[in-house]
Amino acid sequence: MQSNKTNSWFTYVLMLCSMYLLSVKAHGEEPKQESVLLRYDLGQQGGWIPYQQSAQRGKLGIFEEVTLLIQELTGIEFEAVHFPPKRAEKALLDGLVDFDFVCLEWLKEGRSSAQFVYSNPIFNVSEYVVTLPENAAAVPDRSAIYNKPVGTIAGYFYVDDDQFKRMDFLNEESLLLGLKHQRFTSIIIEKETAKYWAKLLDIEISFAAPHTLGSIIIRLRDDKREWLPIINQAIETIKESGQLASLLEKHGIKAEIPATQ
Repeated sequence: MQSNKTNSWFTYVLMLCSMYLLSVKAHGEEPKQESVLLRYDLGQQGGWIPYQQSAQRGKLGIFEEVTLLIQELTGIEFEAVHFPPKRAEKALLDGLVDFDFVCLEWLKEGRSSAQFVYSNPIFNVSEYVVTLPENAAAVPDRSAIYNKPVGTIAGYFYVDDDQFKRMDFLNEESLLLGLKHQRFTSIIIEKETAKYWAKLLDIEISFAAPHTLGSIIIRLRDDKREWLPIINQAIETIKESGQLASLLEKHGIKAEIPATQ
């Protein structure tokens, strides 16, 4: 008797489900899927121009424009948050943000951390040891700064910062002003960012020696790894379509866009 009651109840539930699906189809509706939201850090105002912030007031920086292109192709929603540089890494580790844009050549651990998965390369960046012109000859390569005070940004990654004495500043503008006033003879800074601030502050600089050369990638928390394949597919699409090159050119950057190995 109990088995018959169970079968009757099961049949009734199936009938209700069928009626619902027919109703949805008749009204041209599709069952809604849960939306995906991934948060990432864009730093504070004036930080890492033109990547985190645009050089033009009221415009989007490169990273935000890249996420919008990926969003159009994947349906993933991206939300930018703003942490100070020293707080940003902890926010990523704590899960307050889901990913960041980074160059693996800056990191001592490279891609060995089990906490993250890594996207295909997006575009290349060049970080330099920058000096005033009269001091450039004293820095033929990056080892020339070892055991010396070097201007840096608090919270930024430098793969060899155990080899020199960091003199941390809050942002790139302060860093360039420190160089101008000879608080130190060398700073480490990304090339396009250095060019922007040097022009704005009317400081003549020299790119004395490369410090780290590599590609910007998305470093995604491992608990979000399921979204990496479609993010990678979107990255390849915007590279192959020319959208990424156009975006970079709009910001005055002619960066190399590497092919995925």
